[in-house]
Amino acid sequence: MSGIKKTVCIILCLLMVAVIGFDAARFDVSAEVITIYRVDGENVRLRSAPTTSDSNNILTEITNSEVTYISEEKNDIDELWYKVEYTDATGKKYTGYIRSDFVKIERYTTDESFEATLKLFPESYREALTKLHAQYPNWKFIAHQVDLDFDEAVALENQDNIKQVDGSYLSYRTMGYGSYDWGTEKYIASNGAWYGASREMIMYYMDPRNFLDETGVMMFLQQGYDSKTQTLAGVRTIIKGTFLENGYTENSVKGDYAKDILEAAKQSKVSPYVLASMIIQEQGVKGTSDLISGNYKGYKGYYNFFNVKASGTTTAQVVKNGLEYAKSQKWNSRRAAIIGGAKFYANGYISAGQDTFYYKNFNVHNPDKLWHQYAQAVHDSYSSAKISAPIYTANASATLTFKIPVYEGMPKANCKKPEASKKQNNYYFLDIDAGSGLAPSFNKFTYKYTLDILGNTNIGVTLPKGAKYSGKTEFSVKKGKNNVKLVVTSETGYKNTYVIQVASTGAYKVTVEVNGSFEEEIQTKLGDINGDNKISVGDLAAVQMHLLSVKKISKDKKVLADINKDDKISVGDLAAIQMHLLGVKLIGG
Repeated sequence: MSGIKKTVCIILCLLMVAVIGFDAARFDVSAEVITIYRVDGENVRLRSAPTTSDSNNILTEITNSEVTYISEEKNDIDELWYKVEYTDATGKKYTGYIRSDFVKIERYTTDESFEATLKLFPESYREALTKLHAQYPNWKFIAHQVDLDFDEAVALENQDNIKQVDGSYLSYRTMGYGSYDWGTEKYIASNGAWYGASREMIMYYMDPRNFLDETGVMMFLQQGYDSKTQTLAGVRTIIKGTFLENGYTENSVKGDYAKDILEAAKQSKVSPYVLASMIIQEQGVKGTSDLISGNYKGYKGYYNFFNVKASGTTTAQVVKNGLEYAKSQKWNSRRAAIIGGAKFYANGYISAGQDTFYYKNFNVHNPDKLWHQYAQAVHDSYSSAKISAPIYTANASATLTFKIPVYEGMPKANCKKPEASKKQNNYYFLDIDAGSGLAPSFNKFTYKYTLDILGNTNIGVTLPKGAKYSGKTEFSVKKGKNNVKLVVTSETGYKNTYVIQVASTGAYKVTVEVNGSFEEEIQTKLGDINGDNKISVGDLAAVQMHLLSVKKISKDKKVLADINKDDKISVGDLAAIQMHLLGVKLIGG
């Protein structure tokens, strides 16, 4: 049985044997009881020992997430703790303890009839879908085949800043065309503080398997209106705690957002829960955007709740374009704007087959119209799903239909979310020098080339600082066509491969020379902080004064003082220089 997956109780005769495990490799969909351990709360601390008395034993914090049960024990004050395994969004695994009162135990029964549905999905989808089916037996799952390889779909979305992230972490951003100025070494911002999303961030949010839980699966919910199950009370539940809850006053008349949204659903045939979620996602919980204030200069009395046509490179452009469209559509009241926006969404997206949050933002089944995507934020589908999920999961007997993408060539394992850091996705060459025969001419964003050779050949590659060459440095080529793969690894650890198709007249050697490698340059100068081409007492004094805050080492010299490469200047670096000067342990030796 797999050591990673842990949850299956097999009913055998009248004896129920509880086995905490779930073996996808030996997948069996006979009638089963599934036990799920779920952390119930926000920022619940996972600890290395079953006690709260030690403030240093906190491993991480968990919010409303499933964990894998390992065992249980009581501590010396008779508290019950569960030992569990937890995997965060980046794929990092933790094993530790959570006090039992923070864990909700759920047991569900599956059925054999679900097996036909499961067979339509790849193996890697099935465990999660079985758990969902056990919890919500009336939910229906459609395996929607996408006529694209997964990598091809990601590549389409990873161009021209189609998908963006906020500016929090460099590891989330792309350094691709139009997103990074390689001359000034600065990222190019869009609309204030948004930047092109990295390939790896796009992969994470596009991989359907990452969101097959009761919250994330709402990304795939089909969004039609059903008067029997979608009610005014349900709308009020979704908008509770937001600016929509208490309504508004317009022309001295009290308005009700919940009723406006329900009416918009009836006229547009779009779920009111989806409409409410979209408004909250677009306008925020407080609803302070100029697009819905009704007081923006030149557009007083006009509203655009769904940000229709609200695009631009600055906030002012976004607001003006959105309100210009609202004015052209005569959205001169909140109710008119909500109903009109819902109809626009229905006509522009639902009727075009973009009838889920996922397809609304990743128009991959119509790749010629990638521009027809509702939001640039790469996380928008999940954010919208998260808002709407509580109203749907509150009724376990409801009948819902989910259209879940299945790509060709899916990776075996789920695509993990990149770790948040200041490291860059600089997996590009600054140059590939193979003489005049390289075709086309080198461009860091072009990954396929051809080269004709008549004998042994050298190819020089130049790396950006922080990146590493991680491919072969010598290739034996035969007469005819040969693929030479040049691999560069970024600071974040991700790789990019450039392929040169070498047409050779015989059996020769192709040698790769790494030129301008920042890593190699730093290694030869490590410890030489004052730039006199040797490690001396002056360099030792520079580190001492930095640590004492007498004189700080300049930003461009910090990398030379960071001997142990822990991204900071510390006593350890001072000791390394001392040992070098004493001849005990040479730096770079």
